Amino acid sequence: MLSRRPSTRVGLLVLTIALTGCAGRGGAGSTAAPATGRVVLGRMRRAYEGSWYTQLAFVQQTTFFREGGVQDTATWFESLRGADQLRIDFRSPTEGRGTVSTADSTFVFRNDTLVRATAGGNPFLPVIQGVYLQPVELTVRQLAGHHIDVSRTYATAWDGRPVWVVGAASGDDTTSGQFWVDSEKLVAVRMLVQAQPNQPLLDVRLRDYVAVGRAWLATTIDIMQGGRTVQYEAYTEWSTTTFLPLALFNRQRLITEGHWALQPRPDSAWTRRRP
Repeated sequence: MLSRRPSTRVGLLVLTIALTGCAGRGGAGSTAAPATGRVVLGRMRRAYEGSWYTQLAFVQQTTFFREGGVQDTATWFESLRGADQLRIDFRSPTEGRGTVSTADSTFVFRNDTLVRATAGGNPFLPVIQGVYLQPVELTVRQLAGHHIDVSRTYATAWDGRPVWVVGAASGDDTTSGQFWVDSEKLVAVRMLVQAQPNQPLLDVRLRDYVAVGRAWLATTIDIMQGGRTVQYEAYTEWSTTTFLPLALFNRQRLITEGHWALQPRPDSAWTRRRP
């Protein structure tokens, strides 16, 4: 779900994935922010305990906006398993180019071979997936590793809906790592995060939610940096039931055998974006 190709900026998260929660399960009409981000995370966890899906596979059309108005596109195949295992294949899995990420590490592959392992991982996994499947304190520790201070919160609005912001104390703070949560649905709708040292924060915006079982999936994602859009993602196919072998998340070799993208995708298991 959210990433840039390692060939351009390896340090940027590999995500792709932008997941949100189940309608009708969150608090109704809350305005004042809870005292701490731990409370926010706890409410997110309880709202979907036992109902959040544990895997997701999807096809993503990715558009890159280069300086000077240049654009290029690519098709990525993404696999999410458990609380924080994310694999992205750049173009066909048979090309052997991709990444496997957790909340704290990223493994980069070329020709199916590991070429680089880096600390840092994917900062989005804790708030779009891990928070619903793991203890709150683990999510807090993972966010701390991405410089998000859960002791600071405030309430505001985003796209006409009430939100709680975790990681900043007011709207004047636009330089601290933070995530924004719809206070009614209890799902992440925005995140500001440092992708690389000495670079402007990424401003990631999750939109166009569709129902996925008892949860939701944000099917378009805008990634901004320095006041301009640098990446746009649109999900075209997704499934929470297709089989994801554990071997797909191997950290020593990019396994191709058994990859869902190389097999037929029946309508009974896959949802496709409407034109």
